[in-house]
Amino acid sequence: MDKAKIEKVVSETMAANADLEGIVICDAKGSVLFGHTISGGTKHSDIANLAVKIAANSSQLSAGLDKGGLKEVNIASDTGFILILGDVKLVLTGVAGEGARESLGLLRMALRRALLQMVT
Repeated sequence: MDKAKIEKVVSETMAANADLEGIVICDAKGSVLFGHTISGGTKHSDIANLAVKIAANSSQLSAGLDKGGLKEVNIASDTGFILILGDVKLVLTGVAGEGARESLGLLRMALRRALLQMVT
């Protein structure tokens, strides 16, 4: 994986989407490749480990219900949103604030585009 490419794509995606508070990129085992978050004290390794577990469990559920492979997991919380997108090699976790509610579709597209740029 080209870490310089990952950093560039994350920076561009964050700059183009004001509602994003952070992006963490990890491999399929949860090892952080790059993380950029606005809030201090955020442990990228904790986010990565949890995102991989959530993606794995969600993938099992999707497969168990004959719905095919997992594309993304969206989590709505009291004060924001977490979007987890996966590829065979990478897992991307995007964090957005409560103000992103109206632009979630655009954020999903931007994060999907970012993930595709990283793996190609």
